[in-house]
Amino acid sequence: MQVRVIIVAATAMLTLCAAAGGKTKVACVGDSITYGLGLADRAAESYPARLQELLDRSFPGRYEVRNFGNSGRGVYLDSMRGSEKRGYRWMKEHAAALEWRPDVVICNLGINDCGEYINEYTGGRRRGQFADDYCALLGDYKAQGAKRLYIWTKLSPLAEGQKFYRSPEPFLMQRDLEAVASRTGATGIDMQEPLREGMDVIFARDKIHPNAEGARLIAEATFKALTGGAGGQPIPRLVTKMLRVETWLCAGQSNMQKGWGEFNATPAEKERVRKELERLDRVDVRFWDFNTGEWTKLTRENALAKSAFGVSFAIRRAEAIHGQVRLLYVAAGGAPTESFLSEQTMCAVGKDGKPLYPHLAAIATNRHRLDQNKDFPCAWVAREYPRRRTNTEEAYWWPVSKMYDNGIARIRESGLSLDGILWYQGESNATTCVAPDMPTPREYQLETLRALVAELRGDAKTLFVMIGLPRMNRPWEQYRAVQRQVCEETGAIFVDTFAAGLGEMHDVHPRDKAAFADLAAAALKAPAL
Repeated sequence: MQVRVIIVAATAMLTLCAAAGGKTKVACVGDSITYGLGLADRAAESYPARLQELLDRSFPGRYEVRNFGNSGRGVYLDSMRGSEKRGYRWMKEHAAALEWRPDVVICNLGINDCGEYINEYTGGRRRGQFADDYCALLGDYKAQGAKRLYIWTKLSPLAEGQKFYRSPEPFLMQRDLEAVASRTGATGIDMQEPLREGMDVIFARDKIHPNAEGARLIAEATFKALTGGAGGQPIPRLVTKMLRVETWLCAGQSNMQKGWGEFNATPAEKERVRKELERLDRVDVRFWDFNTGEWTKLTRENALAKSAFGVSFAIRRAEAIHGQVRLLYVAAGGAPTESFLSEQTMCAVGKDGKPLYPHLAAIATNRHRLDQNKDFPCAWVAREYPRRRTNTEEAYWWPVSKMYDNGIARIRESGLSLDGILWYQGESNATTCVAPDMPTPREYQLETLRALVAELRGDAKTLFVMIGLPRMNRPWEQYRAVQRQVCEETGAIFVDTFAAGLGEMHDVHPRDKAAFADLAAAALKAPAL
């Protein structure tokens, strides 16, 4: 148990600053996607032109947008394109944008650096050169008085058939692009998500340049970021308030997500829930609201909708430490492990430039959602996602990196630190879920769990408690063995629910979550961390 700094919301919605005595100047700088290469009417259909329309519609006469795109340009200052320099900083468009002295700069660069960026990982380039060169470029605009900077921290996707379609580089770049945004005070914009859903049509012409519909989507995402709409609102930052607390991340799929209200049917279950709520009355357990950044105390009224396993585990931890336990929930029914992994982690490479996690790299680099992803080994997820996506919120969280982007990353951005991670997931990764049911490849299982522990812990060696899959009439033996192996390798705690006799042979959702919480709490041994 440690002294923690607790988050309190302290920011307002992002707003644009108008230039004194005239229109706010918005410069769109970047490569051929900014330029609008291949569009039938570039002057009207490029994303900067569409952005001008959106701004005029909402703020008539207040903004002027100019397109400073130059096809084929990248970040590296020493990069060559044939006999000419490739770096955007050398281009006449860069000079023209600086001369214009924009108030707002929106920069899209990085795709044309693929093929060279990987050298930062293999020793062919100095690690950090990409970020340094990008910061230098943005520094030119800041020196000329630009008040706000925006960069694409998640680049436009590349469709199947494009040269770098299977390359990990655009995903590895994300971390450096986020670092550039942090170092320069720029705001990051995600251009993967707006374009991914219809990418086969949007990029049909040459697999890299969006059509007019794609340019419209880019403009809409940019407009939201500029005006503080959905997807452009910053995470609340910290003000200090001291409190002794133990904080746990509860992550996983349905067995972590489902609340006690769903296990409250029979007389025996009602009695079990009553006892758990009585214990809750005597301790202080709180959960974090992602929208407000505030902690809310769990009570009889609101606890039934929260994770039954997480609540019961927190009750036992609060009793053990005689203090307060705080929970952060990142869980959704059916969510595979890949949803909790950043694309940078899935695409990680070694010094030889080869993927550390080949199966995960194949899944991440095809740019598609799981229902279109032939590399994903669980047929059940592939089948269920498109069937359920129109009538349930759960399926929204299944795509690759969704739980990471909207859960794990937001927790880190908030400044919260963790004392422990409670992980209960695996049903969507253990087997192929086809008849006859078979285990997924062992190397794939090892990759996902190794990457997961590394991802959720981050740089710290946070306590990690992994719940082993329980008894059930499914071929989970191999996955349980892999769970145990990864825990032994990483120092995580493996909770052997199978050996303890927990689980139900014909129900993937064991109803007595208190028994699981008892076992997990007992596995910690020491009363305080």
